[in-house]
Amino acid sequence: MCSSDLVVVKSKGAKEETVTIPANEVVSIAWTGEAPEAGLARSDDNAGRYAKAIEGYQKSISGSKSTNPAAKSDLEFGIARATAKLALADPEQIPAAVKLLEDFKGRDHYRHFEAVDLLGELYLAQKDLVKATSAFEAYGRAPWKDCKLKSKVQLARLKLVDGKLDDALQLYEAVAGETAEGAAEVAQKQEGQLGKARVLLARQKPAEALALLNEVIAAADPDEVALHAEAFLRQGDCLRELGKDKDAVLAYLRVDTLFASAKAQHAEALYQLAKLWGKVGRPERGDETRDRLSETYPNSEWTAKLKSAG
Repeated sequence: MCSSDLVVVKSKGAKEETVTIPANEVVSIAWTGEAPEAGLARSDDNAGRYAKAIEGYQKSISGSKSTNPAAKSDLEFGIARATAKLALADPEQIPAAVKLLEDFKGRDHYRHFEAVDLLGELYLAQKDLVKATSAFEAYGRAPWKDCKLKSKVQLARLKLVDGKLDDALQLYEAVAGETAEGAAEVAQKQEGQLGKARVLLARQKPAEALALLNEVIAAADPDEVALHAEAFLRQGDCLRELGKDKDAVLAYLRVDTLFASAKAQHAEALYQLAKLWGKVGRPERGDETRDRLSETYPNSEWTAKLKSAG
């Protein structure tokens, strides 16, 4: 069985036992009777192959022999999550992703709080700060510290978007100053540091922001793909502001080559590279990157900005 805050598993063996696992510690569940495509769909999802993952989840639903309704809900959440990840770099997909997640969030399922956080991301992408605030606050009501810290990070992002730099900085500093136990909490502390760098960058202090970003990059777990993608992206911004175009290109290239599964950051990195290649004497690479951005993210705001800039 599962609920919004836990999963209960029956162990197999001579003596049957039940094990209770907090929902925020569950990476994935292989359900009894699920279709063979389910495992491959999860692998595609984890690797950022979201369109392929959606196809796999859909096949898994039709081929499942499981009688547990939570198993089907798990696959439906996979579709909703993968659609949301695509939508963060493709605004045309946001309405469909929002509907899928809004339909899911009311269920008493171990993916509930993850669905709420993703909804906040999509509302933010739609510039609906009221709904985004409500979603991130709801996420902060999860019973685990890492979720409470992430809620503050997300609310700080809203303040930053709204131009309230002092309020954003206060929230980021609160998270960065917390004691942390375990990888999830440590990652949120690093997000707090990353957020402080964003505020410094917004205040036209790229050198100070760069020092913080270098610390985050050095300390972050390599598996934290979105964190690294954002950190290298902002590192590129700082270097560009400091007039170090060649170094900025290298930072953006790291996002392109190592963290392309972070779709929103990848689209922005391609946009910056398309503009910078000409400045470092490689205009042909600028043309290639412009084409790749347009082909990979045709509906992205970064594609639109590049086209409008000529």
